[in-house]
Amino acid sequence: MLLSLAMALHIFTPLETLNRALQSTYQTVSGMMQAVNEVKSELTAMREPSAFDSILESAVQQQQSMDLDEIVVPRQRRPPRRLTGPATSHVAETINDYYRPMYFGLLDNAVCQLTERFAGDGLVKYGQLESLLLTGEVADNEDLLAAYPEFNATDLAAQLRMFRRTRSITSVESAATALRQMPPEVRAEYEDVSQLVKLLLVSPASSAQAERSLSALRRLKTWLRSSMTEVRLNSVAVCHTHQQMLDSMD
Repeated sequence: MLLSLAMALHIFTPLETLNRALQSTYQTVSGMMQAVNEVKSELTAMREPSAFDSILESAVQQQQSMDLDEIVVPRQRRPPRRLTGPATSHVAETINDYYRPMYFGLLDNAVCQLTERFAGDGLVKYGQLESLLLTGEVADNEDLLAAYPEFNATDLAAQLRMFRRTRSITSVESAATALRQMPPEVRAEYEDVSQLVKLLLVSPASSAQAERSLSALRRLKTWLRSSMTEVRLNSVAVCHTHQQMLDSMD
Protein backbone atom coordinates (compact mmCIF):
# COMPACT_ATOMS: atom_id res chain seq x y z
CA MET A 1 0.00 0.00 0.00
CA LEU A 2 2.79 2.45 0.87
CA LEU A 3 4.56 1.82 -2.43
CA SER A 4 1.30 2.20 -4.38
CA LEU A 5 0.60 5.53 -2.70
CA ALA A 6 4.14 6.70 -3.44
CA MET A 7 3.75 5.83 -7.14
CA ALA A 8 0.35 7.55 -7.32
CA LEU A 9 1.69 10.68 -5.61
CA HIS A 10 4.65 10.81 -7.98
CA ILE A 11 2.39 10.65 -11.05
CA PHE A 12 -0.56 12.72 -9.83
CA THR A 13 1.54 15.69 -8.65
CA PRO A 14 2.17 17.10 -12.17
CA LEU A 15 -1.40 16.20 -13.16
CA GLU A 16 -2.80 18.17 -10.22
CA THR A 17 -0.59 21.11 -11.16
CA LEU A 18 -2.05 20.97 -14.67
CA ASN A 19 -5.56 20.74 -13.24
CA ARG A 20 -5.10 23.95 -11.23
CA ALA A 21 -3.59 25.74 -14.23
CA LEU A 22 -6.47 24.80 -16.54
CA GLN A 23 -9.06 26.17 -14.10
CA SER A 24 -7.83 29.71 -14.60
CA THR A 25 -10.53 32.12 -15.77
CA TYR A 26 -8.20 33.70 -18.34
CA GLN A 27 -6.96 30.41 -19.79
CA THR A 28 -6.42 30.34 -23.55
CA VAL A 29 -6.53 27.26 -25.77
CA SER A 30 -2.98 27.79 -27.02
CA GLY A 31 -1.70 28.18 -23.46
CA MET A 32 -3.74 25.17 -22.35
CA MET A 33 -2.29 22.96 -25.07
CA GLN A 34 1.22 24.12 -24.22
CA ALA A 35 0.64 23.29 -20.54
CA VAL A 36 -0.67 19.84 -21.50
CA ASN A 37 2.39 19.18 -23.66
CA GLU A 38 4.65 20.22 -20.77
CA VAL A 39 3.00 17.69 -18.44
CA LYS A 40 3.07 14.96 -21.10
CA SER A 41 6.78 15.60 -21.59
CA GLU A 42 7.31 15.36 -17.82
CA LEU A 43 5.37 12.10 -17.59
CA THR A 44 7.33 10.66 -20.49
CA ALA A 45 10.60 11.61 -18.82
CA MET A 46 9.43 9.81 -15.67
CA ARG A 47 9.17 6.57 -17.65
CA GLU A 48 12.69 5.53 -16.72
CA PRO A 49 13.78 2.51 -14.66
CA SER A 50 15.83 4.79 -12.46
CA ALA A 51 12.71 6.81 -11.57
CA PHE A 52 10.92 3.71 -10.30
CA ASP A 53 14.02 2.55 -8.44
CA SER A 54 14.13 5.90 -6.64
CA ILE A 55 10.44 5.62 -5.65
CA LEU A 56 10.94 2.05 -4.43
CA GLU A 57 14.02 2.98 -2.39
CA SER A 58 12.22 5.92 -0.79
CA ALA A 59 9.19 3.74 0.05
CA VAL A 60 11.38 1.10 1.66
CA GLN A 61 13.14 3.74 3.77
CA GLN A 62 9.78 5.15 4.93
CA GLN A 63 8.55 1.65 5.73
CA GLN A 64 11.60 0.98 7.87
CA SER A 65 11.52 4.36 9.62
CA MET A 66 7.82 4.04 10.51
CA ASP A 67 8.13 0.37 11.44
CA LEU A 68 5.47 -0.74 8.96
CA ASP A 69 4.97 -4.15 7.45
CA GLU A 70 7.61 -5.08 4.94
CA ILE A 71 6.79 -4.47 1.29
CA VAL A 72 6.38 -7.92 -0.23
CA VAL A 73 4.98 -9.46 -3.38
CA PRO A 74 1.32 -10.32 -2.81
CA ARG A 75 0.01 -13.78 -3.42
CA GLN A 76 -0.30 -14.34 -7.16
CA ARG A 77 -2.85 -16.56 -8.80
CA ARG A 78 -1.60 -18.61 -11.69
CA PRO A 79 -3.85 -18.40 -14.76
CA PRO A 80 -5.53 -21.63 -15.96
CA ARG A 81 -3.54 -23.76 -18.38
CA ARG A 82 -6.35 -23.52 -20.93
CA LEU A 83 -5.48 -19.82 -21.23
CA THR A 84 -1.69 -20.04 -21.12
CA GLY A 85 -1.21 -23.29 -23.01
CA PRO A 86 1.81 -25.47 -22.35
CA ALA A 87 4.01 -22.44 -21.58
CA THR A 88 4.89 -21.62 -18.01
CA SER A 89 3.03 -18.56 -16.73
CA HIS A 90 5.10 -15.62 -15.59
CA VAL A 91 5.20 -15.03 -11.85
CA ALA A 92 6.96 -12.01 -10.35
CA GLU A 93 9.46 -13.04 -7.71
CA THR A 94 10.57 -9.62 -6.45
CA ILE A 95 8.72 -6.44 -5.58
CA ASN A 96 10.65 -4.70 -8.34
CA ASP A 97 9.34 -7.11 -10.99
CA TYR A 98 5.81 -6.95 -9.61
CA TYR A 99 5.32 -3.19 -9.17
CA ARG A 100 7.43 -1.84 -12.05
CA PRO A 101 4.84 -2.80 -14.75
CA MET A 102 2.15 -1.10 -12.64
CA TYR A 103 4.18 2.10 -12.51
CA PHE A 104 4.74 2.12 -16.28
CA GLY A 105 1.06 1.29 -16.85
CA LEU A 106 -0.03 4.29 -14.78
CA LEU A 107 2.27 6.59 -16.73
CA ASP A 108 1.12 5.26 -20.11
CA ASN A 109 -2.53 5.57 -19.11
CA ALA A 110 -2.05 9.18 -17.96
CA VAL A 111 -0.32 10.16 -21.21
CA CYS A 112 -2.98 8.43 -23.34
CA GLN A 113 -5.81 10.12 -21.45
CA LEU A 114 -4.24 13.55 -21.90
CA THR A 115 -3.77 12.88 -25.61
CA GLU A 116 -7.37 11.73 -26.09
CA ARG A 117 -8.91 14.57 -24.09
CA PHE A 118 -6.96 17.40 -25.73
CA ALA A 119 -6.72 16.22 -29.33
CA GLY A 120 -10.35 16.41 -30.44
CA ASP A 121 -11.46 18.16 -33.63
CA GLY A 122 -13.69 20.54 -31.68
CA LEU A 123 -10.82 21.74 -29.52
CA VAL A 124 -8.61 22.19 -32.58
CA LYS A 125 -11.26 24.36 -34.27
CA TYR A 126 -11.73 26.32 -31.06
CA GLY A 127 -8.00 26.96 -30.93
CA GLN A 128 -7.99 28.15 -34.53
CA LEU A 129 -10.84 30.58 -33.84
CA GLU A 130 -9.04 31.91 -30.79
CA SER A 131 -5.81 32.29 -32.76
CA LEU A 132 -7.78 34.17 -35.40
CA LEU A 133 -8.92 36.67 -32.78
CA LEU A 134 -5.51 37.05 -31.15
CA THR A 135 -3.45 37.28 -34.37
CA GLY A 136 -5.94 38.79 -36.84
CA GLU A 137 -4.76 36.46 -39.63
CA VAL A 138 -8.06 35.93 -41.46
CA ALA A 139 -6.50 34.99 -44.79
CA ASP A 140 -5.00 31.83 -43.32
CA ASN A 141 -8.34 30.71 -41.85
CA GLU A 142 -10.80 31.22 -44.70
CA ASP A 143 -11.63 27.50 -44.81
CA LEU A 144 -12.45 27.61 -41.10
CA LEU A 145 -14.68 30.67 -41.49
CA ALA A 146 -16.55 29.01 -44.35
CA ALA A 147 -18.22 26.75 -41.78
CA TYR A 148 -19.70 29.79 -39.99
CA PRO A 149 -22.22 31.66 -42.20
CA GLU A 150 -22.49 34.49 -39.65
CA PHE A 151 -19.00 35.72 -40.61
CA ASN A 152 -17.91 37.72 -43.63
CA ALA A 153 -14.19 37.10 -44.11
CA THR A 154 -13.54 40.49 -45.72
CA ASP A 155 -15.41 42.47 -43.08
CA LEU A 156 -13.89 40.44 -40.25
CA ALA A 157 -10.36 41.06 -41.53
CA ALA A 158 -10.94 44.82 -41.68
CA GLN A 159 -12.61 44.93 -38.27
CA LEU A 160 -9.87 42.89 -36.60
CA ARG A 161 -7.22 45.16 -38.10
CA MET A 162 -8.98 48.22 -36.65
CA PHE A 163 -9.77 46.47 -33.37
CA ARG A 164 -6.20 45.36 -32.72
CA ARG A 165 -4.47 48.54 -33.89
CA THR A 166 -4.84 50.47 -30.61
CA ARG A 167 -5.63 47.61 -28.21
CA SER A 168 -3.53 44.85 -26.68
CA ILE A 169 -5.61 41.68 -27.05
CA THR A 170 -4.01 38.77 -25.21
CA SER A 171 -7.04 36.60 -24.49
CA VAL A 172 -10.73 36.23 -25.26
CA GLU A 173 -11.57 37.85 -21.92
CA SER A 174 -9.50 40.94 -22.73
CA ALA A 175 -11.29 41.28 -26.08
CA ALA A 176 -14.67 40.93 -24.38
CA THR A 177 -13.70 43.57 -21.81
CA ALA A 178 -12.65 45.98 -24.57
CA LEU A 179 -15.98 45.51 -26.34
CA ARG A 180 -17.96 46.06 -23.12
CA GLN A 181 -16.19 49.36 -22.48
CA MET A 182 -17.06 50.73 -25.93
CA PRO A 183 -20.03 53.03 -26.56
CA PRO A 184 -22.81 51.30 -28.54
CA GLU A 185 -21.99 53.33 -31.64
CA VAL A 186 -18.35 52.21 -31.60
CA ARG A 187 -19.24 48.60 -30.79
CA ALA A 188 -21.51 48.54 -33.85
CA GLU A 189 -18.43 49.03 -36.03
CA TYR A 190 -17.08 45.68 -34.80
CA GLU A 191 -20.15 43.53 -35.39
CA ASP A 192 -18.21 40.51 -36.71
CA VAL A 193 -15.60 40.80 -33.96
CA SER A 194 -18.37 40.85 -31.36
CA GLN A 195 -19.91 37.77 -32.95
CA LEU A 196 -16.54 35.99 -32.85
CA VAL A 197 -16.02 36.86 -29.18
CA LYS A 198 -19.52 35.67 -28.31
CA LEU A 199 -18.87 32.39 -30.10
CA LEU A 200 -15.63 31.87 -28.19
CA LEU A 201 -17.27 32.70 -24.84
CA VAL A 202 -19.98 30.08 -25.41
CA SER A 203 -17.37 27.30 -25.23
CA PRO A 204 -14.79 28.47 -22.68
CA ALA A 205 -11.42 26.74 -22.52
CA SER A 206 -11.80 26.26 -18.79
CA SER A 207 -14.91 24.34 -17.70
CA ALA A 208 -14.34 24.91 -13.98
CA GLN A 209 -17.00 27.61 -13.67
CA ALA A 210 -19.52 25.56 -15.65
CA GLU A 211 -18.92 22.53 -13.44
CA ARG A 212 -19.37 24.61 -10.31
CA SER A 213 -22.64 25.96 -11.72
CA LEU A 214 -23.98 22.45 -12.30
CA SER A 215 -23.02 21.24 -8.84
CA ALA A 216 -24.71 24.29 -7.31
CA LEU A 217 -28.11 23.27 -8.69
CA ARG A 218 -28.48 20.69 -5.93
CA ARG A 219 -28.22 23.42 -3.33
CA LEU A 220 -30.35 25.96 -5.19
CA LYS A 221 -33.33 23.93 -6.32
CA THR A 222 -34.34 21.83 -3.32
CA TRP A 223 -37.71 20.22 -2.67
CA LEU A 224 -38.77 23.45 -0.94
CA ARG A 225 -38.09 25.36 -4.17
CA SER A 226 -39.54 22.80 -6.56
CA SER A 227 -41.98 25.36 -7.98
CA MET A 228 -39.21 27.75 -9.03
CA THR A 229 -39.48 28.75 -12.69
CA GLU A 230 -36.61 28.35 -15.12
CA VAL A 231 -36.11 32.11 -15.42
CA ARG A 232 -35.76 32.56 -11.67
CA LEU A 233 -33.54 29.48 -11.40
CA ASN A 234 -31.18 30.87 -14.04
CA SER A 235 -31.04 34.23 -12.25
CA VAL A 236 -30.35 32.63 -8.87
CA ALA A 237 -27.69 30.38 -10.40
CA VAL A 238 -25.90 33.37 -11.95
CA CYS A 239 -25.97 35.23 -8.62
CA HIS A 240 -24.69 32.16 -6.81
CA THR A 241 -21.85 31.55 -9.28
CA HIS A 242 -20.68 35.19 -9.34
CA GLN A 243 -21.03 35.99 -5.64
CA GLN A 244 -17.98 38.25 -5.56
CA MET A 245 -19.28 40.42 -8.37
CA LEU A 246 -22.70 40.55 -6.71
CA ASP A 247 -21.22 41.61 -3.35
CA SER A 248 -19.24 44.42 -5.00
CA MET A 249 -22.37 45.95 -6.51
CA ASP A 250 -24.39 48.64 -4.75
